[in-house]
Amino acid sequence: MKPRYFRYAAVLAVSLSFALPAVPASAVPIPAVHGSDSSGVTGGALFGGTMPLVSEQGTLGRKLAIIRVYYMIGQKFNTPKIDQVMSAGSTVLASLDIPHSRGISYASVAAGQQDTQISAWLTGAEQEAVAHHLSTVYVSFEHEANDSANNVLGTPAQFKAAWNHIHSLAAKAHLNAGTGGRLRWAMILEHLAYFPASQRPHWSLRLGFASQYFPGAGNVDVIAADGYNRGGCRSHMGNKPAQPAVSPGSLFGPVLTFASAHGGLPVFLAEWASASYSAVPAWQANFIGQMTAYVLANPRIAAVMYWDSRGFFGCQFAVTGNPLSLAALAAMGKVINGHLG
Repeated sequence: MKPRYFRYAAVLAVSLSFALPAVPASAVPIPAVHGSDSSGVTGGALFGGTMPLVSEQGTLGRKLAIIRVYYMIGQKFNTPKIDQVMSAGSTVLASLDIPHSRGISYASVAAGQQDTQISAWLTGAEQEAVAHHLSTVYVSFEHEANDSANNVLGTPAQFKAAWNHIHSLAAKAHLNAGTGGRLRWAMILEHLAYFPASQRPHWSLRLGFASQYFPGAGNVDVIAADGYNRGGCRSHMGNKPAQPAVSPGSLFGPVLTFASAHGGLPVFLAEWASASYSAVPAWQANFIGQMTAYVLANPRIAAVMYWDSRGFFGCQFAVTGNPLSLAALAAMGKVINGHLG
């Protein structure tokens, strides 16, 4: 779990620069994404990250193709920062979450009590895409709904009812890609949600399972997950990892399996990152290199977004100031060559 408002603050706090080519000429084509009709992505995977990574575009040598952003119900989609991002040609994956402090629940959303605010946000997303000639904007409702902190919002069944209600609002307004619009829907859960019970640590069973939250293939275009190589950073404050590095496959393999079994949907890695440790400078860069190989080997992955955070709970994920990590991420960006169809 990450602080809900911490991530939204990144939307407002970053200086942007957009004078870079969208895809470098040396990019290596990779096989088309299976299910690209659903994701809108062809020719590989979209390379991107959270808003703080935008300031590293010069070092990365390219523009981010997709940027991860966060909203709460009641906020407008259109902001100066989002307008700058999209006017530069980057699309976004935007989640619309429920603020815990305002008495909104899955049940109230499903009952239509927030329709005015939600419809305005959805319409704003569509209008931004049209204004900036982008074929797609990716949206999600209540990302990481399986996190135990979100249990106060309602049950998984109520989450599905709320999701389907919002999706229906967009469909009736012709905002969805299947109804003449440009919105595509990504269900974002913590990566452990996709693991069978036999492969999960006991403590994680309270986080829920993806099958409990899945709104149905007709209401989801993309399966997405958040997952990290932590090295034990949440449980200690040392300058070297207390646990071995995980592999990308051990984080995201079950996500691909779930997507394959549920309509053959494409996969977004909506938040991924590695902790960094001063005593092991290559720890973070090594994982980024492994992720590059993993994405290239799994064409079902249609987008990857690095969660560039300076830290929380003792974890440091930012690549800023780490030449090895920036070089590894730049190398990733050079060989991932997806684009919006």
